Amino acid sequence: MEDLYKKKEKHEEMKSFSSQDRKAGYVRIKKKTFRKVLITVILLLLLAAGVLIALLYNRGPDLDKNAIAYQLPDGVKNTDPDSILLPGFDVLEMNYATQKVDAAFLNPEGNECFFTYSVTLKSDGTRLYQTGLIKPGTAVTSFQAEKKLEKGEYPIIILVEASDMKEPEKKYNGGAVEAVLEVK
Repeated sequence: MEDLYKKKEKHEEMKSFSSQDRKAGYVRIKKKTFRKVLITVILLLLLAAGVLIALLYNRGPDLDKNAIAYQLPDGVKNTDPDSILLPGFDVLEMNYATQKVDAAFLNPEGNECFFTYSVTLKSDGTRLYQTGLIKPGTAVTSFQAEKKLEKGEYPIIILVEASDMKEPEKKYNGGAVEAVLEVK
């Protein structure tokens, strides 16, 4: 009986369209089908938004984009997990025309922390440059000064800050090195 009722319903539905409607390409969509499509689209949008948020949230630490793989001469590296190996600096040279300094701000292989370097003028504390996070075994090998300097020698302070690799906002002991910046 039910099959007979369904056939009769379909026949009446088809009769409601004129032959002109069928020629024009109209299709009747039931409300239930439209709801299913709408719910599916909404669920897909929610899923895409969730994936996007998860990807942005789990980006990891903000590593310096200029850092490259770098090893100390003779394969020197930190072999003591309870200590941090800090580099030393005496003189940095800057090209007057380009205001570019070629120096390796490195984090030696074997350190279990990130490094951040900042270079300031000793005289007034003006910042000349600051790196992002540098992971062990990498270095920033050159930088552009943030302030134009004339030819001459400038006493500078190179501050090296160490931070936890899992929680970069957690700082360890670092060091400050006094050096000279020669602008040639």
